[in-house]
Amino acid sequence: MNRLAYLGFVISLLASADAQAQGLIWSLPEDGSWVRYEGTYTQEEVRPDATGNLTLQWVRHLTIKSVGKTQADYRSQMVDCRWIEIKLQTGRILDGRVDTGSVGERIYKILVPEPEVLGRLQDNEGLPVSYLPIVKGFRKTNDKDPTPREIKTGILQVFPIISLIRHYKSMDESDVPGSVAVGLNDYPTTVLTGSLVHESRTTRVKHETKELHRNDDFPFGLIQWKIEIVEDRKGEVLPRSEFVFASKVEVEMTARETGTDATSELAVE
Repeated sequence: MNRLAYLGFVISLLASADAQAQGLIWSLPEDGSWVRYEGTYTQEEVRPDATGNLTLQWVRHLTIKSVGKTQADYRSQMVDCRWIEIKLQTGRILDGRVDTGSVGERIYKILVPEPEVLGRLQDNEGLPVSYLPIVKGFRKTNDKDPTPREIKTGILQVFPIISLIRHYKSMDESDVPGSVAVGLNDYPTTVLTGSLVHESRTTRVKHETKELHRNDDFPFGLIQWKIEIVEDRKGEVLPRSEFVFASKVEVEMTARETGTDATSELAVE
């Protein structure tokens, strides 16, 4: 198994039962808007039989576009909907581009009911916004998947394949406002942090958002984020005090470009 495929395998192990969580799309801009994010994906593994830990790093590009508006039947009502396209590329830089290999590129095209994009952690009834419903959707993985496949779950599942961002039941807002430069513009941001821990008899996984920078006037609402996932392990019969570090995944992403001339890469019905 190559290292990039193995990374996906490791992340899938870290996903919990509420894997539908999403914190990627907080608002809907004018149709035609797009944002391109760039960053790094780093994985560190303990190697008991080797000297020193193994550290691997990939480049990640993420582009989000609004590529069409329509009305559709959602919960027995006709509502305004938006076609959103998400392109994810993970790999290494080769000849000035991201070499994604056989598993490092994915494209998703989803029809989102506009009223369901709330831009907050809880809905009107105080329940956590744990996923983003979709009317319909499609995905494509590299050129080996020539025909987009339908997403039949009825939700956009962001975590963990598309992004390690997730909504928590609550997040802490910093008293100090942030600022992120995108191109020639500086955007003031609200800085959020959050964490959660899942523990079993043999593993303990802490998922932590170190920084999440939001701006309601920025396309899709999200500008920058830093995520860390740490896994500790122990023997099944050992006490909790015996948990030791086993692996860590870190991702840092920042918006680099925006525009208003988005076009779709997936032709779907």
